[in-house]
Amino acid sequence: MRIDDISPWLHEHGASAGPVSLSGEFDAYLCTLPWAGSGIDWREIPHRSLTLVGVSDDEAVEWARRTPMALHEHVLLIDSASEPGVVCRFEDAVRDFELLSGRPELYMCGADLVGGEVRPVFSRFVERRSFMTLNARV
Repeated sequence: MRIDDISPWLHEHGASAGPVSLSGEFDAYLCTLPWAGSGIDWREIPHRSLTLVGVSDDEAVEWARRTPMALHEHVLLIDSASEPGVVCRFEDAVRDFELLSGRPELYMCGADLVGGEVRPVFSRFVERRSFMTLNARV
């Protein structure tokens, strides 16, 4: 993430930059899954999808609430294994992921904050593919 570009959003939403190490760990988890082109190959992974054309923020949040990621109050978002991610509230992540990253692929997973430490649950994740679709592992 380009943290300098989104720092006003981070401050406004009580969010923070996640350590690069968590981005790398999340990316390593994602690399264990089957891939096709620039994203995950969902053909053999149980999932649900949402096409983003004409979808409001509220509709995206309602869709995301029916995914395992919604079991967490917070989310870790990444768009690169070598840059910091963003740790923010679940609803803020789903409403504003388009503002947080201009890259076509974005990944977010559920996270818990325990004693100030971020504990992501990588298997409860959503992929944004080519700016057009959200796919969630179920």
